[in-house]
Amino acid sequence: MGDSYLLLFMTIFLLVRASIEIESNDCPQKCDCLEQYVDCSRKNLVSVPKIPQWVEQLDLSYNRLSENISGSLDSLMSLKVLKLDKNLLQHLPDVLKHEKIQEVSLNRNNIGSIDAGHFPANSSIKILNLNSNSIKLIEEGALNNLSNMLILKLNRNEITSLPNDLFKYQLNLRTLELNHNKLHVINGLLFQGLSNLTTLKLKYNNIDNIMDGAFFGFRSVNLLQLDHNKIKSISKGWMYGLESLATLSMSNNLIKDIEPGSWELCANLRILDLSHNYLIVIEGRTFQHLKNLETLNLSYNNIASISQEAFSHMVKLRNLQLNNNKISWTVEDMSGPFSKLQNLMTFSLAANHIKSINSRAFEGLSNLVELDLKGNNITSIQQHAFDSLLKLKKLHLNSSSLLCDCNIFWIVKWMKEKIDQKYVTATCAYPAEVSGESISKLKEENCGDSPKPKVVEHPKTHLAIKGRSANLVCSATSSPFSNMTFLWRKNNENLSNPTVYENVTLSVNSKSRATSVLVIPNVTHADSGKYQCIVSNNFGTTYSSKAKINIVTFPKFIKTPTNVTVKTGETVTLNCAATGDPPPEISWKKDGGNDFPAARERRMNVMPTDHLFFIINAKTTDMGIYSCAAKNPAGTIIANATLSVLQEPSFVRVMENKEVTSGDSVVLQCMISGSPKPVIKWLKDGAPIVHTERHYLTADDQLLIIIGAESGDAGRYECEITNELGTKKDMTELRVLPPVAIMVNEEDMTGIIIITVVCCAVGTSIIWVVIIYHTRRRMARAVPSYPTESMKMTQIVHSDSDSPQIFPDNVSEHSSCKDSGTGDSAKQTSFDGVPADRSEQIHFETAVCRSYSPVPEAHKLLPSSFKPSIQVCVNTSVTPATYSFSSHSDNV
Repeated sequence: MGDSYLLLFMTIFLLVRASIEIESNDCPQKCDCLEQYVDCSRKNLVSVPKIPQWVEQLDLSYNRLSENISGSLDSLMSLKVLKLDKNLLQHLPDVLKHEKIQEVSLNRNNIGSIDAGHFPANSSIKILNLNSNSIKLIEEGALNNLSNMLILKLNRNEITSLPNDLFKYQLNLRTLELNHNKLHVINGLLFQGLSNLTTLKLKYNNIDNIMDGAFFGFRSVNLLQLDHNKIKSISKGWMYGLESLATLSMSNNLIKDIEPGSWELCANLRILDLSHNYLIVIEGRTFQHLKNLETLNLSYNNIASISQEAFSHMVKLRNLQLNNNKISWTVEDMSGPFSKLQNLMTFSLAANHIKSINSRAFEGLSNLVELDLKGNNITSIQQHAFDSLLKLKKLHLNSSSLLCDCNIFWIVKWMKEKIDQKYVTATCAYPAEVSGESISKLKEENCGDSPKPKVVEHPKTHLAIKGRSANLVCSATSSPFSNMTFLWRKNNENLSNPTVYENVTLSVNSKSRATSVLVIPNVTHADSGKYQCIVSNNFGTTYSSKAKINIVTFPKFIKTPTNVTVKTGETVTLNCAATGDPPPEISWKKDGGNDFPAARERRMNVMPTDHLFFIINAKTTDMGIYSCAAKNPAGTIIANATLSVLQEPSFVRVMENKEVTSGDSVVLQCMISGSPKPVIKWLKDGAPIVHTERHYLTADDQLLIIIGAESGDAGRYECEITNELGTKKDMTELRVLPPVAIMVNEEDMTGIIIITVVCCAVGTSIIWVVIIYHTRRRMARAVPSYPTESMKMTQIVHSDSDSPQIFPDNVSEHSSCKDSGTGDSAKQTSFDGVPADRSEQIHFETAVCRSYSPVPEAHKLLPSSFKPSIQVCVNTSVTPATYSFSSHSDNV
């Protein structure tokens, strides 16, 4: 009986259990099921219904689930995809700890954080979608266990910062989305570990600082979106890691600058969107290295200046958008700014304030298919402007201000032959008879002369001196003359608030012209550049040629040479340096000229880099005034320094003992050198020499001349020389010999004087005549008579008398009319009366002369109308010295 009851109980238990299992595997009443997929979305559920065990994909989106729902889902061991979008969850559900779950979507809940340790170590989650929550905090290490994750979406949260190493273990992550958050700074190495990431989206944040190395570690990213942030510049520092980048979108930022070289690491970039920013200038290096770029969007910037080489690096570019900028001058004035874009197919220049199109504006665009010029108030299109557009099919042109003169008729024919005219809706504004008429209907007989401005005086290139004002003049006229406006540009940018004076004058040919003068006061280096005048009237715009202003500054010494004193053999150093713009050239002069003895002897060296001037082994010939000149186009400045070379006093030649016959003249030499020039002191027998009519010094006291030597003149003569380096002495012994008797008759004296006068007329030195005269008188008084056989006699015949006159041999030789005392005679005589064959032959460069009147006795014997003078000349420039005598008379 008992066994029967037990068997019955077991049967009932099994039946109930089977019934429960069958019930648990049924699809919930409010849900829809399809194989392993259970859809419980949009059921207004507040709790999770009983979900069958076999479910693999469960959708609980758009309900009101708010409590922890993990208990209801714990038994779902086969669950792989879970969707809980648009519920009221405030925390991550524990069900995410299931090892088999691969995809979780929790969009539009109230989750506030991602805590560390929430995901199991062996998590299989590959896709985690947490968009549109209230996440502010992601704890450090919160994602460490999600090593299998491929896609992470955190869009539309309130994340202000991300911890370092957050993605350290996400080696398999491919897509990371952080759009619509509150990130300000992207720290360096923030994304380190995401080596396989291909897509990174950071749009709609407050990012204003991307630190260097922010994307370091990326190897595979090809899409980076940074749109709608506050980024101000692009630099190479944060481009590391973006070598594989193909698409970069940075529209709607505050970008003003693109640093040169920024794109060096992005050579593979294909699409670049920089629209809606604040770019002003596109320079030649702005897009350097983007040789593979195919699409560039620069629309809605403030671009007003484009360099001639701005797009020269993007040879593969196919689509260029430059809408809504300020680059009218690029099309109006530049020649071939887009000439390197030979693969460009679509080109938009809409709304750029373009008034005219240069004939070479689109040069080189041979593959262009579509050109958009809408929204420009174009007045004129120069002939051949579209000749290079061989494949152009669509030309968007809607100007209503065309100047339909004879210069535009060519475009009517061109449109009919080349393009689809339905995109051209341009109409004429001038002349009046065709105003409002479509350009396609223009006839050649309707055209007239152009009333556009013509520049008749272009600004001129010149140098401007810093601190002064500079003026640029631009004049223009038009036919008929109309009001014109002038705009000045510098380096392809409009000048803001320039100082300009304008007037209208009547020229010689009775044509009025308008003139604009640009004044640049107090010029600085910032004012250098290329200036251009743009003249406009109601009918068009004309560009002047560009004038370059170079700013120069006067040289200014920063090192000046100073006076230098050295001893012979030492090294001289003079220092001279100057600043200026352009840097001045330094040159040297000596005593105002270019003759440097040290240079000739290779003792001089100039070192421009060190601003030094060297002279080695200084000599007295190096003494002088050295001038350093600093010169540039603004002017020249000069600084002077005196070089003094000190040399010990020395004797150029040794003083020699001398003998002289009483009554003769003698010269004692003390030839010296030294620097400063030594002071000479003469002593006789230890006592200073007293100047008399017979004793005097000449040639800077180097010569002591004694006229009519007497026995009292004999003795020991000393020459003492002194300068600041020392004192030296030398001496000579002078002997005065007794006179030699010569017989002279008094009555012969008149003949002698006459002969002397005649000889002087042809250049004979009268001093010898005077000396002979005095000698003979003294000798005649001292010695009454001598045997005639003791004397050698020589005949001298006067031109007016045939009677011979007798003189000693030594007199006749030195009274020849040929010998004027200049060294030209066949037999030269030394100044002290020694025969020429005993004297030394000497040569000089400089002579020192002194004049004397003849002795009174000789003067009395001459005619009253003949008043000769005697001049003694001594050359002292080299050693030893030579002496010459000459005479002259006012009547000869």
